[in-house]
Amino acid sequence: MTDLRSFIEELDKRGELLHIDEELSPKFEIAAALRTLDGGPTVLFSKVKGFNHKIIGGICGTRKRIYRSLRIEPEHFYQHLFHAIEHPTKTKIVNDGPVKEVVEESKLSRLPILTHFEKDPGPYITSGILYTKSLDGSVENVSFHRILILGDGRAALRIVPRHLYRLCQGTREKAKTLDVSISLGLHPALMVAAASPAPFGVCEFEVANTLLGGGLKLVKCEHVDALAPADAEIVLEGRILLDEETVEGPFVDLTGTYDIQRRQPILEIVGIMRRRDYIYQALLPAGCEHRLLMGMPQEVRIWNYVQSIVPTVRGINLTLG
Repeated sequence: MTDLRSFIEELDKRGELLHIDEELSPKFEIAAALRTLDGGPTVLFSKVKGFNHKIIGGICGTRKRIYRSLRIEPEHFYQHLFHAIEHPTKTKIVNDGPVKEVVEESKLSRLPILTHFEKDPGPYITSGILYTKSLDGSVENVSFHRILILGDGRAALRIVPRHLYRLCQGTREKAKTLDVSISLGLHPALMVAAASPAPFGVCEFEVANTLLGGGLKLVKCEHVDALAPADAEIVLEGRILLDEETVEGPFVDLTGTYDIQRRQPILEIVGIMRRRDYIYQALLPAGCEHRLLMGMPQEVRIWNYVQSIVPTVRGINLTLG
């Protein structure tokens, strides 16, 4: 089980999937519903105004759900993720997969991307994980980045000074663009791995592959030199324009308050790969899912450090505060 759909089916069988059949808009209404139900069940929106595809939210909305997706007991989470970071497993690259059922031009307006809050400058992709690599292929990186939609083929990409920033800086000296893939609709193990504190040079896809017992498969993108999960719901193929910036924000960040506006790189989307009947995965900014994905992997990093000083420490809890 390495894809989102199998996990959704499991949740449904357990009675942990809430079906909402009322038609709701991707502008404010679905985000409002997710906020009302935050920390509760995973929510499947069957009727989305203006679109023929479903939206899922709250996949990683509770600790229990994340533990279950990894097939572990709560007390084993730290060791499990730390082991995967220390022992990443090479992923198998295949020629085809469900995400290649449809390969089309970059029409972002065809996707039910959510506008979450009143002062948002536009729709934001918040659940996508971005893959890229260095020009010589020696370093691969997978990480979360918020993406502000500017048009059918352009977006603003928020980059914090971590691994992707470092790769952009190294590429800027030799090229004006950096090929990337942005994958949406993923098994929780991929999301946990993308949020993990893996060192620079460790590919988070390989961390996810260890978490999934070696079952992750990747495909090559059709329009750019990048990889993506074969079982993803949607993959955006793009290029970061390293010599062009625009204003990004304001955006409701982890604190539940608006982050400031900054100048950020332009992301040019040149193609889309997707399942024919894709499910769009939403992630509510400042919600439980956002906090858990940013917090739980950091607990592992803190636990590993503290354990070297106090070997008997059993766990770390980053509180909501």
